[in-house]
Amino acid sequence: MAADPAVHESVASKDAAEREVLRWPGVWRVYITSRSEEVRADAARCLSSRQGEPGLDALHTAIGHHLVTAARYAGERQGWRRWLTGQTIEGAWSNLYGATILLYGLLPASELNARAPEVLATGRAYLAADDARLSQLAARAAAGDIEERDRSLLQSVLRAAYNAASIESGRVRSFRNMLLGGVVILTLIVAGLVAIGARWPTAIPMCGNGTLLASFGPRDNQVCPAGAGQPSHGDVPLVALMGMLGAALATAAGLSTRSELSTRYSLAVAQNLLKVPAGVATAIVGLLILNSGFVPGFAGLSSQTSILVWAMVFGYAQQVVTRFVDQRANTLLHAASPNAPTNPPGR
Repeated sequence: MAADPAVHESVASKDAAEREVLRWPGVWRVYITSRSEEVRADAARCLSSRQGEPGLDALHTAIGHHLVTAARYAGERQGWRRWLTGQTIEGAWSNLYGATILLYGLLPASELNARAPEVLATGRAYLAADDARLSQLAARAAAGDIEERDRSLLQSVLRAAYNAASIESGRVRSFRNMLLGGVVILTLIVAGLVAIGARWPTAIPMCGNGTLLASFGPRDNQVCPAGAGQPSHGDVPLVALMGMLGAALATAAGLSTRSELSTRYSLAVAQNLLKVPAGVATAIVGLLILNSGFVPGFAGLSSQTSILVWAMVFGYAQQVVTRFVDQRANTLLHAASPNAPTNPPGR
C-alpha cells in the first residue's frame, strides 16, 4: 500500500512540534505527548491489521492530523492571554480526545469487547448515572457481547464524556480567573486602606479603646499597635502584617486537609492568594469593631500585645468568609476530576 504524503507531512510536523515540548513547563504537555504516541501506535497497528477495508486510510489520516495539532498546542508557549483563556490546554486536549474517538472507529471488531470497560469507566466519571447511552453500554458490556454494531455506541459515550469533561474544566478555569480577579481587587482595596492609615493615622484608628476613651477623658491613655500612646504611622501597616500572619497560619492548617484532584487547572494557588488580602481586611475591620464599643461585654483592648493578638486572630478568621469560596472550588474540582467519586454533592 502506497504511503500517504499527508501522513509523512503529519509525521514531520509532529516531530517538529515534539522538539518544542521540553522548552516549556507543564506536566500536561508530557501527558499529551505520551498519550498521543499511544494513540498513534494503536492507529498504525489497527490500520495494518485491517488492510484493504474501505475508508480506513482517511480515518487514519484524520487521527494523524488531530495528533499533530495536539502536539503543536503542547509545544507552544502559553503566554498570559492563552493561560487565562485556556486556549493552549483546551486545544491540546480536544484534539487528543478527537483522535481517541476516531481510534474506536479504526479498532478491529475483536478488540471492542475488551475496550468497552475503559469507555464505560470514562462515561461514568463524567456522565449522569441515568444517561441512556451509558445504561445501554453498561448492559451490553455486562453481557460481554460488544461487537461491530456497538462501535458507534462506544464513540457516542466517549464523545459525550469528553464534552462533559471539557465543560467542567471550563468552569474550573472561569472560577480560577474570577478568583484571581477578586484577589487583585481586594488587594488594591486593602493596599489603599493601609496607605491611608500609614499617611493619616487618625483616619483608621487602631488604638485600644480609642473611641471609648475619647468620651471619658484624654486620648493620651490610648494603647496602640505600634506601642505609642497615640495613633502613629505604623499602626495600620502592623495590624495588616499580623492579619497576613493569621491568614498564613490558616492556609498552613488547611493544607493538611486539602486533597489534590486530577484536573487540567489548579485552584489551590488562587484560593491561598485570596486569603492574604482577606486576612488583612478582617484584621482591620475586626479591630475597628472592637474599638467601636458595639460589642456587648467587651472590656476593650488594654495592651499592645492584646491588639496584635486580636489582629492575628481576625486574620485567621478570614476562613469564615473564604470557606464559601473553598466549598465552591471543591465542588467544581470534583466535577472536573475523573478520579473523584461519581456525581459528588453539588454536581
